[in-house]
Amino acid sequence: MSTPTLDTLASEQLDTHFGQLEDRLSHDYTGVTRTRLHDLVSRERARFTGARIHAFVPILVERAVRTTLTTPPGKHRRA
Repeated sequence: MSTPTLDTLASEQLDTHFGQLEDRLSHDYTGVTRTRLHDLVSRERARFTGARIHAFVPILVERAVRTTLTTPPGKHRRA
């Protein structure tokens, strides 16, 4: 029997973390629809599908979505 690692536990709770993330974003960006927020989170989350370590994925996704939402149209965000 193996002991779960921090990353294993984090991976198992990702859906919960992303639901909470969408709630925070919805509270902070009231002018953005829930559907749009979900699409942005899903798009950024997909970038990390093959990541070996998942513990920091919600933080990275949140930063990327917030950057997208605060960058004026026509401006390029940093990759």
